[in-house]
Amino acid sequence: MIFLIVLVVMSALAVAYSSHLNRQSFIALKHAISLHTELEITQGKLLLEQSAWTSPAVIESYAENQLGMHVPNASQVVIVSPSPFVSPDSSMAVAPQPVQTNRMNARQAKRGIQ
Repeated sequence: MIFLIVLVVMSALAVAYSSHLNRQSFIALKHAISLHTELEITQGKLLLEQSAWTSPAVIESYAENQLGMHVPNASQVVIVSPSPFVSPDSSMAVAPQPVQTNRMNARQAKRGIQ
């Protein structure tokens, strides 16, 4: 009889300990879920910021205002055509010659700059 009482007490302690571990695991799970939600929100904000910074208008504005860059005039545009293939053992290596054209680039045509 005493043996059965000892087994019942040990079983009760095991159930209490198991419940305690279950509660701790549930608390850790809730914490992980809330952290996951926060990270998803942060990722969404960062993706929006990335798309805002990579828009062509923002890049062009930054280049003009911060870096002092500008769109070249048609007379400043130089198109370089590649030279024909010359084998490495050939003694007649030809350097590419720059070719100037008066074509306006797409951005200048869009703005109406000549």
